[in-house]
Amino acid sequence: MNHTAGPAGPSERSQIPAFLRRLDPPRTLDGRPDYRPPAAILASCTALVFVFTGFYLALYSKLWHNHQHLAMAAVFAGAVLPALALYTITRRLLARIGLYLWQSVLASVLLLAIMGSAPDWAQALFPRADDRYERELGGPGQCLHGTPYNLDRAQTTYADEHPGQMVIDPIADDLPALRLDHAVDGGLKNLVPADAAAREILDRYGC
Repeated sequence: MNHTAGPAGPSERSQIPAFLRRLDPPRTLDGRPDYRPPAAILASCTALVFVFTGFYLALYSKLWHNHQHLAMAAVFAGAVLPALALYTITRRLLARIGLYLWQSVLASVLLLAIMGSAPDWAQALFPRADDRYERELGGPGQCLHGTPYNLDRAQTTYADEHPGQMVIDPIADDLPALRLDHAVDGGLKNLVPADAAAREILDRYGC
């Protein structure tokens, strides 16, 4: 005798792992599924994570110190606009595929990963002056690596009379100091020679 397979009964549904089981969404007053609350929760959490990340970027880039109002506007715009777009997309997506526990777990893992990596992103995008020197001139593979102007073989100071100028003074005797402009933490401009003597040093080492 052939039996036609019908809808899964309660016993069959109970065998589905909770992680993969479809959840009952909130409902409107007339009983229709309402996916606005879960979409709003996800959008709000995303906005908070983006605010946290945005403040890290603003602090490392010096935007917060130099233009506080502009920094606040940029941070909140960078958090609210993506969150609104995510709310719209999530609400429509949930209405199509339904609400599952794994969606919440996946979203939580992604948001925690973004928040945890925010300091690393900020430091990579807006490095300190010494790190910028290593990347541009003194690090492995750069023109001043292995020379007396390597940071391990020199003293680094910052000229008080010239803000944003770093002085690389070799420990070896009778070598001129290298003066570079644009040496600010989180700066976006490349380091450049501050005087003719610095230009001559960089030319000598093929920089």
